[in-house]
Amino acid sequence: MSFVEVQGAKLHVEKVGSGPVLIVVPGANGTGDIFLNIAKYLQDRYTVIMFDRRGYGDTVMDSSLPDGAADYMNNYRLMTDAKDVISLANKFSPKEPVFLMGSSSGSIVAAEAFVQAPDKFKKVALHECPTSTVIDQETARNKNIEIVEAALKGDVLSARQEFAEAMHIQPLDAKMMGMTNDPDAPRPDKKRVAGMMYWFKYEILQYTGQPIDWDIFKQNRDKVILLNGTDSVGSTPQLVNQAISEKLNVPITIIPGGHLGYAQKPEGFAETLAAVLDQR
Repeated sequence: MSFVEVQGAKLHVEKVGSGPVLIVVPGANGTGDIFLNIAKYLQDRYTVIMFDRRGYGDTVMDSSLPDGAADYMNNYRLMTDAKDVISLANKFSPKEPVFLMGSSSGSIVAAEAFVQAPDKFKKVALHECPTSTVIDQETARNKNIEIVEAALKGDVLSARQEFAEAMHIQPLDAKMMGMTNDPDAPRPDKKRVAGMMYWFKYEILQYTGQPIDWDIFKQNRDKVILLNGTDSVGSTPQLVNQAISEKLNVPITIIPGGHLGYAQKPEGFAETLAAVLDQR
């Protein structure tokens, strides 16, 4: 088990492969191991850096979260996550810019890291970004508040189901996330439920509602990649990426799998990701 010390935490990090550095940022899962399957197909071309975000997995925080971190518009965790990504880039590639890919709420982290330090990144790939700031923000926010309040009252699984319906999660993802009545679908264990609660309390509203400086993206349009899955057509994150595409005048790349495509169809996901990262 490997750790990287950053300000206020020891990040659990897995490093595989060789070549230019590619940092991958997990979403609600929070832990880097969800990318292990794509890392197998990328390790001959990239040094893949996977890490557990603060509050998840084996990453250790030196102190508790500050007062107010659970406030719906608080940006402490997002900014800290973004700084952690930049710290990893500096550690593993101090002289050369790195590739960066974030999925779901991890793409919001990737976007903020890119805004803070665009010169540190060769390319930034946003896979099905769920920010609510480029669509009907008030409607999305009100629904998310309703869902979060239900979760904080203790009904985590029902809140999770409501979230899936609000986000129009497609069947392949719903089954993998356990958001289905299918008896064969995986069910979260106690540790996973605790992670969900952390996500509901400190992330869903705090990340999706934060403004992103799209002007930085426009100024670096040639570095920006937008990814939508073949099996999540019609989901809200895909609509968000379409809105971002129009805002930035950047095309969308279709990539195998759904919202969790890197875990569902890892070989195809990895091949497509490598192809767009390597485009000059």
